[in-house]
Amino acid sequence: MLAGTPGTFSVPNDDFSVIGKPAATLSRDLTARWHARLRPIFDDQVDEEAAFLKMATSSPDGVPEWKSDPRVTLLGDAVHAMTPAGGVGANTALKDAALLGRLLAAGWKYGLTADYEREMRSYACPNVKMSYARASRLFNITELTKTI
Repeated sequence: MLAGTPGTFSVPNDDFSVIGKPAATLSRDLTARWHARLRPIFDDQVDEEAAFLKMATSSPDGVPEWKSDPRVTLLGDAVHAMTPAGGVGANTALKDAALLGRLLAAGWKYGLTADYEREMRSYACPNVKMSYARASRLFNITELTKTI
């Protein structure tokens, strides 16, 4: 991952969904004068897997509350997108899946999604806040694009 503060990188047509070879070429161009020992990171990347994405996060205040639906809920980035600075986004999503799986395995009941959402917020909110705080310190960012 190559990250920087807002304005560090410019993308063609301000399109933050550049993927594949154009994204790989952009990363190589941005790092062309970097030390030779670092060049293989960019020169040897798999072009088809490259992506240029704008970093986004859920509200840095945590996961908001909403009226639960008895048959529909959210997990992972759909409910608590995090910057990679905290290193806990994927683990939090896996914890969501494990929690929801345990609740469903015990048998569906009215209020199951509300129970899941309440418990999910108990661990996801601190992770979202920590991830945002670390991104703010690491990248000198005062406000990230909020997805939720």
